Amino acid sequence: MADRLSAGGIEASAPMPPVPFLEVRNLTLQYKTDRYLVTATEDIGFQIRESDRLVLLGPSGCGKSTILKAVGGFLKPAKGRISLNGEEVKKPGADRAMVFQEFDQLLPWKTALENIVFAIRETRKRGRGEAVEEARALLKKVNLEGFENAYPHGLSGGMKQRVAIARCLALKSKIILMDEPFASLDALTRQKMQEDLLELWRETRFTLIFVTHSIDEAITLGSRIVLLSPHPGKVVDEIPVDWSRINSHSHPEYAGLKEKITRILFKDQLDYVI
Repeated sequence: MADRLSAGGIEASAPMPPVPFLEVRNLTLQYKTDRYLVTATEDIGFQIRESDRLVLLGPSGCGKSTILKAVGGFLKPAKGRISLNGEEVKKPGADRAMVFQEFDQLLPWKTALENIVFAIRETRKRGRGEAVEEARALLKKVNLEGFENAYPHGLSGGMKQRVAIARCLALKSKIILMDEPFASLDALTRQKMQEDLLELWRETRFTLIFVTHSIDEAITLGSRIVLLSPHPGKVVDEIPVDWSRINSHSHPEYAGLKEKITRILFKDQLDYVI
């Protein structure tokens, strides 16, 4: 703690505020097409606490996935800064793991178990025996015990996403970035995956940034929801969610929260949406 000199002698100064776990400040992101330079987001800003579950929600083309790529270190900001524990994010790293919507992110020539073992040994330099033991435990954690020797082509979409999530947990990443990972699943599987993801979060308390188009999914998974405007994306509001209290789509508060988010996102086309 720093001190300062006052008329009465040495006076202790107020403690410095803690550095945010992850901070996105004044972020403008651009990408090139064959003919244009596209501004995906403009002056985006938000902070994330450790073990937070932040959902980015907004219409198509508002830059949600682009923000996720920038946090992952795959896209350099045109303006602004992303920092993790006070250090600027400049490139990809094992401290940030990504799960995409596509199911082909697994190595097709390796089994479910070997996909996770490979990730552990490549990033954490474990011996094979230790890596296999840890991989088996992670597959059990994501309810895939008995599928250790299955190849990706023999797994359903939901199973492949479970392997991808287990692989992220294997990396011991500080943040898991998920880009609409359940969008292509049927409704029942999607709901089960949401429940399983929340249960995993309760067990391991990882930090989550989740991209979705679904208001229902955002309310279910997020402790905070950042609402983005249409292209170029700007933060229009930030909504806290206490799912431990709501705990059900039939809870009286749920309908009110969903209506509030709908009115913010679609205020200019509300009659059409409702």
